Amino acid sequence: MAAALCATFSVVAIAEERQWQKGTWRESSVERPKVSFGVQSRDPNSNLPRAAAAREVRTFVIDTNTHRLELRQDVTVDTPDIDILVGQPVLFAIEKKTVYVKDGLGKEHKLSLKKQTSLVQ
Repeated sequence: MAAALCATFSVVAIAEERQWQKGTWRESSVERPKVSFGVQSRDPNSNLPRAAAAREVRTFVIDTNTHRLELRQDVTVDTPDIDILVGQPVLFAIEKKTVYVKDGLGKEHKLSLKKQTSLVQ
């Protein structure tokens, strides 16, 4: 019991240690493959084919005062969307090649940092 409680507090502590920054949503797009290749698996109980979840790539752009961040999320189509409005503020934290963004409800979403460009000349 003590180990589970300690693990819970350490997860909360990690989330609070993130260096949250402010930015602005600039772009959002979704790419879906036109054709999906692969071997279709079968249900071992009924031997009926299983439909594989379709994949999509979601890309986002966040601007700050000094940088532009290009982000990517590789997910299945049934993964909940991140509700954004272009031009609206966003809270985000960068940890190496991972970016965490908070949606309007405060829920964190994990994205990959694809490119970071300096806006300062």
